[in-house]
Amino acid sequence: MKSVHMEKDENIAIITLNRPEQLNAFDVEMRDQLYEIIAAIRDDTTVDAVILRGAGRGFCAGADLTEFGTQTTVIRKRRIRLQHDLWEEIRRLSKPIAAVLHGFAVGSGLEMAMLCDFRFASPGTKLALPEAQLGMIPAAGGTQSLPRLLRHGKALDFALGGHRVTAEEGYQMGMISRIVPEEELMQDTIDYMKAVVGQNAKTASWIKSLVAHGMDMPLAQGLARERVLVARSWTQRSKKVDY
Repeated sequence: MKSVHMEKDENIAIITLNRPEQLNAFDVEMRDQLYEIIAAIRDDTTVDAVILRGAGRGFCAGADLTEFGTQTTVIRKRRIRLQHDLWEEIRRLSKPIAAVLHGFAVGSGLEMAMLCDFRFASPGTKLALPEAQLGMIPAAGGTQSLPRLLRHGKALDFALGGHRVTAEEGYQMGMISRIVPEEELMQDTIDYMKAVVGQNAKTASWIKSLVAHGMDMPLAQGLARERVLVARSWTQRSKKVDY
């Protein structure tokens, strides 16, 4: 059985983390398979948006700690990380991506969700970054994505304190986009993502690029890029006009 599988609902790709017995904890194989799927989606013109979810009792429990401790595994994980930067692949994905959270999203599971554009969660979902309390640094971008969602002090307190909060608290903090009853969670997310790209998938991709990467640019550079894409979007619209 594959650790990650993908299906489609029309133009929406649905990726499922599929190690429910291990609480969808990341091992080398899962990381590699997810990287390959994200890379394929990037170039798939039939996919306009992406949903990421977890099978079983929760979204993702973070790294599979049973892999630590053997030299072979450590070396292999390091090699794959150098060759396949999964977190950067998710961050740079030009198509809107939503994480669907239930049960728990812990460690790199939560970090991965924070790299997505939207985080929809069922009530009571547990969120935590426990790495600092284990003498570790969050290794999936959490120190950078978290302060982009929360105020500096809140982000630092959450990352250093190892606090476990509910989705409702995460929503109040700005970490969660929407709380949805679990029985409606997937369909609500699918409907939302279809609406996001429904008018024009290319325009949605351009807007995502401007919003997501504009924070890394000086304001003047961001505004200049916006002008370029606005002109490009009007050119695209004019070509579709039926004279």
